[in-house]
Amino acid sequence: MNIVGITHGHNATVSLLKDNALYFCQSEERFNRIKNSTGFPHETLEYLYKNIIDPKDIDLVVIFEASVRGYTFLKRNKFKSFQYSSYLSPNEKFGSFIKKSWPVWHLTQFYFKNILEKNKFLIQESYQYFENVCRVPIKKIKFIDHHESHAFSTLGGITDWSKGLIFTLDAVGDYNCATVSIFENGEINKLEEDDYSNSLGAYYAAITSLLGMKSNEHEFKVMGLAPYGNKVYYEKILNDFRNLITVNSKGKFQSKVQPKSLHERLFKIIKFQRFDNVAAAIQELTEELILKWIKYWSEKYSCNNIAVSGGVFMNVKACQRICEANFVEKFFVTPSSGDESSAIGSVFWAHKKFNKSLTPIKLNDLYLGIQYSDKEIGKCLNELEIFQQFKVIKSDDINELASKLLADNEVIARFDGKMEFGARALGNRSILSSPKDFQVIEKINALIKVRDFWMPFTPSILEEDMDKYIVNPKKIFAPYMSLTFNTTKLAHKELSAAIHPRDKTARPQCVVKNWNPKYHDLIYRFKKKTGIGAVLNTSFNLHGEPNVCSPYDAIKTFKNSGIKYLLIGNYLIEKN
Repeated sequence: MNIVGITHGHNATVSLLKDNALYFCQSEERFNRIKNSTGFPHETLEYLYKNIIDPKDIDLVVIFEASVRGYTFLKRNKFKSFQYSSYLSPNEKFGSFIKKSWPVWHLTQFYFKNILEKNKFLIQESYQYFENVCRVPIKKIKFIDHHESHAFSTLGGITDWSKGLIFTLDAVGDYNCATVSIFENGEINKLEEDDYSNSLGAYYAAITSLLGMKSNEHEFKVMGLAPYGNKVYYEKILNDFRNLITVNSKGKFQSKVQPKSLHERLFKIIKFQRFDNVAAAIQELTEELILKWIKYWSEKYSCNNIAVSGGVFMNVKACQRICEANFVEKFFVTPSSGDESSAIGSVFWAHKKFNKSLTPIKLNDLYLGIQYSDKEIGKCLNELEIFQQFKVIKSDDINELASKLLADNEVIARFDGKMEFGARALGNRSILSSPKDFQVIEKINALIKVRDFWMPFTPSILEEDMDKYIVNPKKIFAPYMSLTFNTTKLAHKELSAAIHPRDKTARPQCVVKNWNPKYHDLIYRFKKKTGIGAVLNTSFNLHGEPNVCSPYDAIKTFKNSGIKYLLIGNYLIEKN
């Protein structure tokens, strides 16, 4: 079957399951250049239909609603196909929705539960809308529950497990913030769900905004800041947080504060407190409650294999704590586990539901996006008169030139092959440098990234060298930059610019040779010149923009930054 998965809402995304394999997955932000783009992924779906598959060849379209409206309304009112998103325009950023605050969110729920259900015209209108934008008849369109899609997004990483527990956790989705499911005999069955009014994710989002950052976007900055806190000073803040939310004796999150009052209550706790101590308190609270929650269900079902998904599990430090817990044996985190990966969960769900006899789909590399040939790249360079403006070298052995530059402590941007899916750059749309010189952090920030001073960069490490740098006694496979690890003394010496300067953890990409031979070869050549089996890797984008997608994006970003070298396909471009 050919199945298309669509995330409709924030982090709008399209995926394609073709010939029993995950063939394509890309977020709308890469085309429309709006970070965390919200709405329907029109441009991405258009690309899919124009270049990969004809709508008439699609068997199913599965739509995941990233926000909290349609599916629960559908479920409670027994309509088989209904999703409607009227108060978010297609290109509206989710951050602007958050700014409308929880009281407005409650008003929208009142609207859908008490007015819309009486208006059958709007229901019919929604049918017509999805038939039009998806270009398939409504009988081919299915809708999936928010957290069910998160749960099924883990399926590609646990296909060889006989049994496991799946935990989903985010701020809110279809009126819930968390679910627990069991995976056994190839089936996923939900055991428990937690109402959104007890959302741990909402606490973290609220603290993010109270610290002057963008909730639902900058939580990773709070996480990166947390190691700088001092427990002597943040202990009281943490205890005040603990008095507001806990995991009860039935393994459920329980909050004393309703979401609409959360900002006010939390502000009373954190006012006049240092920002790093506030970050440390919310991070420790998050880690301890997640561990308590998972341990309860692990003991109840005598199961030590744990899979997780949902926006809260973008918190790589919390994932490290789960991985290190003595009751956990196997562990899998859905890569880029926010709502964007639910486009993958949606097609896995449909594949399982409508093709029960087929072999489960194994999730491998994430190079699932658009690709440009050297011919297309050359055409772009000609159109933009790059050969007249810069020194350009074309070579079939471009990695030799690039590895020499890296060995000489130069910073290069790399654009090559299929674009990686998700929030993490995995080498094909990346900025690279030697990881050994700590001063390169300041250099990269000055050239392009303008990152907050406390935020670390990350390493891409050859698979064969992971044990040299990463402390990983359980041998958890880590190719997606989805969790952190403690690092070895050798890493402190050779990867000092690519690990967290405070706690010495790293969020590594294990570079598998047969997943990305050309990127592996570049790092291998760098190793032959320096003895270091890793490079510093960060996303190729200007601050506040999505990662680059096309050669035109790459050239624009290159021109508007201080980066001196751009490796684009088999071309190496050098500024004067």
